[in-house]
Amino acid sequence: MKARPLAYSAFVVDDSPHMRILLMRLLQRNGISAIESAVDGAEGVERHKSSNPDLVFLDALMPEKDGLTALQETKGINPASIVVMTTWLSEREKVMQFKEAGANYYLLKPFEEEKFLWI
Repeated sequence: MKARPLAYSAFVVDDSPHMRILLMRLLQRNGISAIESAVDGAEGVERHKSSNPDLVFLDALMPEKDGLTALQETKGINPASIVVMTTWLSEREKVMQFKEAGANYYLLKPFEEEKFLWI
C-alpha cells in the first residue's frame, strides 16, 4: 500500500499583489494546493483565526498592522503554525526581533525559487 502525501495548507500575507502571486505560485508548484492570502497584517490575523494554516508567509512591512505585530498575534492564535517572514529588511536587530517573536524562518526579498525551497 502506497503512503499518501501529507496535505499542507498555507497562508500568504503581503501587501504587494506581485509577491502574493509569486509566493502562491511557488507553493502550488511545490505541492501545496490549499492556499489563502491576505493584503495586510490586520486581515491576515483575522483570517488566520478561521483558516488555521500549517505554513504562513508574512511580510514584515505592511499597512494596518506591521509584520512583527501580526507575527505575535498569529503565534498567539496557533503556536504550531510555521511562520516565514518575508522582507527586504536584513538588519540583525530586526531579524532577532522576528526570531524572538516566534518566526521559524526568514526569507530575504528578492528571492529565487532555490532559496524558497531551502526553507
